[in-house]
Amino acid sequence: MQAFKRARIIHGGARAGALLVSALLALPAAASDERPLSAGALQACAAQVQQLRADAPALNRQIAAFDARRAALNERSAALRREADTQDRDDLRAQLDLQQRRRAHNATLVAFNDEVAAQRQAIVVLDRLKQDYARDCAARSYRHEDFAALPPPAQAAMRAGLDDIVVPSLATEP
Repeated sequence: MQAFKRARIIHGGARAGALLVSALLALPAAASDERPLSAGALQACAAQVQQLRADAPALNRQIAAFDARRAALNERSAALRREADTQDRDDLRAQLDLQQRRRAHNATLVAFNDEVAAQRQAIVVLDRLKQDYARDCAARSYRHEDFAALPPPAQAAMRAGLDDIVVPSLATEP
């Protein structure tokens, strides 16, 4: 009985392998049925690549600058808290001065948070553009004459592709 089960498993594995091979052989035929990008679609794809190649590095630099600003703002918040903890509560002038500096710092924090919200929106827009490119353009064929008709910067962007581009995304927390 044990030998029979082994034989059956081997036979089932061979059958699955044959199905996998036939499915893989069918893939190129299915992919070739998809029509190449039209000239207009190719131009749109090239524009997306150009925008992603320009905007992603700039946004990554902005994120790094924001991280440095956030660290400085956090340090300033901590310094104001430490000062409040050590300040003489009976010194009215010092208390008012600290309160004014805290208000100014809080206004700076609100402005920074508004900038962060705008940055988050830019990340969402750029990530959507990348997803659109992946869905509509990547791995799609196009006609050589349509590619040759693109302006040189668009041709260069299409040749370069997006493999070396890191598009920022929002971290998702569980």
